[in-house]
Amino acid sequence: MNITIITCVLPWRLNSGGAQAQFNMIDRLRKKHNITIIFPEDSQNRMEYARELQQIWHDVKLKPFRIWQQMLYPRFVMDKAERAFKLLFTPGSERFKVQRALKHYGIYPSNGFMRFVNNVIKEEKADIVQVEFYPCLWLVRGLPDNVRKIFIHHELRYIKNERTITAYHPTEEEIQWMENLKREEIDDLDKYDTIVTLTQQDKDYLQRDGVRKPIYVSPAAINTETSPFCPWNHKLAFVGSYLHQPNVEGIDWYVKEVLPLLCNAPVLEIIGKGWPERYSTKEVRTLGFVEDLHESIAGSIMIVPILSGSGMRMKILEAAAMSMPIVTTTVGVEGLNFKNGESCIIADSPQDFAAAINELAKDEAKCRKLGEEANKVFEKNYSKKILAEIRERVYSL
Repeated sequence: MNITIITCVLPWRLNSGGAQAQFNMIDRLRKKHNITIIFPEDSQNRMEYARELQQIWHDVKLKPFRIWQQMLYPRFVMDKAERAFKLLFTPGSERFKVQRALKHYGIYPSNGFMRFVNNVIKEEKADIVQVEFYPCLWLVRGLPDNVRKIFIHHELRYIKNERTITAYHPTEEEIQWMENLKREEIDDLDKYDTIVTLTQQDKDYLQRDGVRKPIYVSPAAINTETSPFCPWNHKLAFVGSYLHQPNVEGIDWYVKEVLPLLCNAPVLEIIGKGWPERYSTKEVRTLGFVEDLHESIAGSIMIVPILSGSGMRMKILEAAAMSMPIVTTTVGVEGLNFKNGESCIIADSPQDFAAAINELAKDEAKCRKLGEEANKVFEKNYSKKILAEIRERVYSL
């Protein structure tokens, strides 16, 4: 089968959940199908990364839409300039934070890009066009009628907006903007032949809110190998990029609300790109991107203080694969098959979150039990082999 994938996140390097989610699925699918990937060149999707990926995937065709081609579209240039100006002069403005949340940056709807996409689809004789991530959702409006169109919804944007924007005291105009975007998201989803969510919870949200097209649940896979429980190393771990707003919101909540309640606070090590130096303190270390995740976090307690967003938290699966104890919020583990008190601890208030960490810091037997139970859930539900088989069933429908 010929599958053309359009994405705003190049699945390399593996320094974000979105890149991992794509890489691990495509890495198995490419053995059975002819895969072509269309992506825009930008500061995250660098051509040097594409060349590195091509060395790994000799059998996958990479089709970049080059930056000079995007610069021919005036709106692209104007939006980039406006955003750079506001990042420089008004980075802390609540109104700018709302705008950044509601105004997605990704692939722009230029005639040049749509011609590029349709030419690739025709050249590769695509049987399926698979579109990934919300910033690319609108593309369905210009795709050919004679191919099956599948959208992979990594994170429901309107759910993320509803959970995030309320903290910024939105104006009536911003609330209306958010509602319009929700209607647009649902309308565009209904233009696809098939919709794939990463969790059952996201599928339930879409059906509740009126999406009529078939929706299937196909979780994302990680490439971390399973490993046994390691004794606690007196550290906490968090995995996630600074570029993803729910990560920033969650760490800010932990530092301001949870950390003061901890007894002899363990050091939190943050793994992920982009974290500013201001987050580095006596109790928090920012390690940036690491080559060997297992070596960096083995023996730690994984914390997932996520308050907003939707989709699937890859950091939960990373911890479960490594038999690590997990302390998470309800949103952090939403849609995954982990149960409070059995395979993780769920705590939504600062007091409960701190109490869970304090308890685990004194009880290694409980750390071991939670980690080993989490690993069992991972092996049963989230191995790469199982998840690839689920995705194959979606393609064969």
